[in-house]
Amino acid sequence: MIEVPLTEAQFAAAAERLRAYGVDLADRSGTHSRDGITARYNYANEKLTIEILDKPFFLPLSLIESQMRSYIQKGLNELSRPA
Repeated sequence: MIEVPLTEAQFAAAAERLRAYGVDLADRSGTHSRDGITARYNYANEKLTIEILDKPFFLPLSLIESQMRSYIQKGLNELSRPA
């Protein structure tokens, strides 16, 4: 499970970054499936929680979670860059 503390602005930036990779966090909570991976997400009390529910057997959970963290971090980095 991934848990990331995020402000409203950071959540918007992370959602934007994930959208660029085909992961659409359209609402504050929901389920998303792509490429054989299904995840449940929830953003509440300034914390984003993502739980992988299903994945291909050959893909390690640690790899999927690491990639998701990387996408979120890139979104946060973009937010902190000067305009």
